[in-house]
Amino acid sequence: MAFQPPTDSTQLISLFGPPEYDNFGEPTPYTNRPETLIGFVTAFLSLSWMFVCLRLYVRLRVVRMPGLDDLFVFLYLVFTSVASVSFLVSIKYGSGRHFLLLTVGDVRNYLILLYILNISLNLAAAFIKISQLFQFLRVFEKGTWAWRASVAGIVVISLWGLAYTMLAIFPCSDIPDTWNILARDAHCWGYASQNADEFTFTLVSHNVINTFFDAYIVAIPFRLYSKPGINLRMRLGLLVLLLMGVTVITLSGWRVYETIYYKAGWYPTHDPTWYGPKSILLIILEINVASICVSVPIFWPVISPYFGAIFVTKEFAVEYETKSRSRSRSRKRGGDESWNDHYKDSFIMDLVDPIGASTRNFVHSRGRDEKRKEEGMP
Repeated sequence: MAFQPPTDSTQLISLFGPPEYDNFGEPTPYTNRPETLIGFVTAFLSLSWMFVCLRLYVRLRVVRMPGLDDLFVFLYLVFTSVASVSFLVSIKYGSGRHFLLLTVGDVRNYLILLYILNISLNLAAAFIKISQLFQFLRVFEKGTWAWRASVAGIVVISLWGLAYTMLAIFPCSDIPDTWNILARDAHCWGYASQNADEFTFTLVSHNVINTFFDAYIVAIPFRLYSKPGINLRMRLGLLVLLLMGVTVITLSGWRVYETIYYKAGWYPTHDPTWYGPKSILLIILEINVASICVSVPIFWPVISPYFGAIFVTKEFAVEYETKSRSRSRSRKRGGDESWNDHYKDSFIMDLVDPIGASTRNFVHSRGRDEKRKEEGMP
C-alpha cells in the first residue's frame, strides 16, 4: 500500500502514536472548559476597556493633560485585545483539548494564533508596567529616590520587553516553521524550541522576571508608609494600593507555579493544549487587573462626587452640594475650563488621591530635602 501523506484532517495520534503517559482519562480541568475561558477573558477584557477608556477620557477631555503613561496604556489596550481575541479563537482549534487528538489543520491554526498571542502578551505586559512607571514620574518630584527608581524601571523593563518580544517574533530561522508541525530540519529556539528544558526555561524566566517587576512597581510608593508624618487616612490609602498590587503579584506568582509544575505543557507528557490554557488565562487576567489598578486613580475625580452623594454622610453631601453650585456658576462663565477646575479642586483631589494630597506635599518636601542634602545645603 502506497504511503499517504498527511492531510489537514489527519489526527496527530495517527502520525506520532499514543503518548508515553496516557492522560486521556484525566477529568477536564475547570480552566480548560470553553465557557470558563470565554467568561473570564470576556469579562476582564471588558472591564479593562471600560476603566482604560474612562482614564483616557479624563486625561484627554477633562484635564487635557495627556502623557506618555496614557500612550503606553493605550498600546497595552490594543495588544491585550489582540491577545484575548486570539486566545478565544484558539478554543475552536484545540485550546483545552488533548494535543494528539487534534488534526494537522487544527494544530497549524492553533500555533498561528499562539504565535500572535505570544507576541501580543509580551508587548502588553511590558506596556502596562511602563505606563505605571511613567505615571509615577508625574507624581514624584524629579531627583527623589522614587523618581530615579521609576526611571531605572522604565529602562530595564523596556529592555526586558524588547528581548522577549524579539524571541516571540523570531522563534525559528524560518518563521513559518513555528506553526508547521511537520517541518523537517526546522531550526527553532526559545518559544518554539522542541527541547522541553529550553522551552520551559524561556517561559519560566519571562514569568519570574515579570513577577519581580510587578513587586518592584508595587514597592516604589510604599517607602512612604513608614515615614513620619503619615496619618491613618494616608496609611489606609497606601494599603488599598498595596492590596491592588498584591492581586497582580498573586496572579503572576500563580502562573510561575503552573509553568514550572507542568514544565510549560511538557509534563507529565507533551500536551500543551491541555496543560497550557490556565497559564495563558492567568497572564491575561493579570495584565487586565493591572490596567484597572493604574486607571482608577485617574478617572476617580469624575465619578467620586456621584458616589459621595449616595454613600457619605449628610455633612459631606452638604459640602459637595455647595461646591457643585459653585462649579455650576463657574461652568456658565468658563465653559469647558470648569471641568479642569473641578478636577483641580482641592476637595476633589483630596478624595481621589489614594495617597492623599498631604502625602504629595510630603513627597515633594522630602524631595527638596534630599536635593538640599545632595547639594550640601543645610
